[in-house]
Amino acid sequence: MASVWSVPQRQGMTDLFAPILALHIATGLAVTVVGLGPMLTVKGSRLHRLSGRLFVILMTVLLIAAWAMTAMHFTAYLLGLSATATYHVFSGVRVLGRKRPDLRARDRARPIDWMAAIGVIGVGLVVLALIVTGRSDGPPAVSGGLAFAALTFGSWDMWRFARPGDWPFSPNLWTYEHLTKMLSAYSAVLSAFSGNFLTVLPAPWSQLWPSLLFPSLAAIWIAVLIGRRRGSTAFA
Repeated sequence: MASVWSVPQRQGMTDLFAPILALHIATGLAVTVVGLGPMLTVKGSRLHRLSGRLFVILMTVLLIAAWAMTAMHFTAYLLGLSATATYHVFSGVRVLGRKRPDLRARDRARPIDWMAAIGVIGVGLVVLALIVTGRSDGPPAVSGGLAFAALTFGSWDMWRFARPGDWPFSPNLWTYEHLTKMLSAYSAVLSAFSGNFLTVLPAPWSQLWPSLLFPSLAAIWIAVLIGRRRGSTAFA
């Protein structure tokens, strides 16, 4: 199994890799706990905002360490995981400033948003190429899932950037996007944690189950929110 926390064999690199690995593990464990805060608190409340900010800060530290590890010990899995998790956090935060692109030009995508979407799509294609040519490490299903997520989220955002007012736009779309992307970021961390520590589960399911659970949870959550809003409108 591809292990996100495996140590490279070259001694000179190991000396630098070890403290980065320790920081990555520590922040990863903290994120798995702190990430529950935004999910279990009332949206818009002070506690929700504070826990969300702490989650983003910890994720930023974790991802800086992840990219450093990827540079020192390149694998398709690490590349895909680092890129998708980074994009989930970046896009999940950025969408909070783009709530009404149909009404306000300042709420539309900026060059940095386009570059990030193009970048994550590029990573998805690279990971797919590595899988097809047999140069991917670990179970292809895991790296393939990461490539699919990179291509899906990147393509979705490019469509939203190009046609911000078109289907399936609604005034509440930003809420659903924020929810889905932040849950996906949490799922990426939990996938790495589970793959390394919940070894009682067979590979590749020890890494895949969060990627199956949290998109389903996001879909159910969004369906409930839409149902409540339609119900409140009907009785208004």
